[in-house]
Amino acid sequence: MPGELFLIGSPIGNLSDISRRQLRTLGSLDILYCEDTRVTHKLISHFGISRVNLRSLPDDSKPSAWKKAIHEVDAGRKVGFITDAGMPGVSDPGRKLVRQAFEHGIRPQVIPGCSALGTLLAACPFVDNSFAFHGFIPKTGGKRTEALKAIAESTIPVLYFDSPHRVRDNMQELCEMLDEEREILIGREMTKLHEEFVLFRPAEMETVFKRIKIAGEFTLAVSARQLNEAEEHDDAELREKLALLQENGFSSKDAVKALSLVLDVKPNRLKKLGFGGS
Repeated sequence: MPGELFLIGSPIGNLSDISRRQLRTLGSLDILYCEDTRVTHKLISHFGISRVNLRSLPDDSKPSAWKKAIHEVDAGRKVGFITDAGMPGVSDPGRKLVRQAFEHGIRPQVIPGCSALGTLLAACPFVDNSFAFHGFIPKTGGKRTEALKAIAESTIPVLYFDSPHRVRDNMQELCEMLDEEREILIGREMTKLHEEFVLFRPAEMETVFKRIKIAGEFTLAVSARQLNEAEEHDDAELREKLALLQENGFSSKDAVKALSLVLDVKPNRLKKLGFGGS
């Protein structure tokens, strides 16, 4: 009979955030694979869990190591996977294990826990329904520049992670690309005693970074870039709408007035398309 595979969330800073379901699952496992045995050993020891076979499975493990974990499930064992903080697979190890599981016909069971992403979203005033998540900013080179540019040009809010060693330089370069009305939210020490959320605009960046403590991983959100008029409505679309209005009895001048009002497009732009005469 095949075993079970559990993907288990872990606290991101406050041990009180762990759930009874997480503890019950951790205590029932035959094998617990983890990102770092030292970190996970402290966690399970804190809650008096001692009979778990703890094994290291960091993200850079060889493919054979991930397959071995799946073979343990095939052999009928209850196997868990946990990262140092947050949810497996969310800018953390776990994705390779999930891929192997599905390829072997194993349905993983998720035991959800705290997430830095979800925690920042709850405190973010400018994210509504849509957003993009970029994970960690690459350390150096062209990929780093591309990531910062993608955040600056995004027309939906972007959330990402950054390290304390690079967050200031990355933020300084990013703010140089942002329009002055954009907003940035920083979350640090989340769920801990000195949890801090800081909302600011690009011009305030230097003041903010002189005040906050640069320690621990940062979770950040950047508000969306507003589309300019040309990006929101191209010329072909506007011509089509103006022609349709005229087909329905509008004079060229009235069509320009109506479309300008409805789409918030400047009348002069519509006139340059050949409309607006008497």
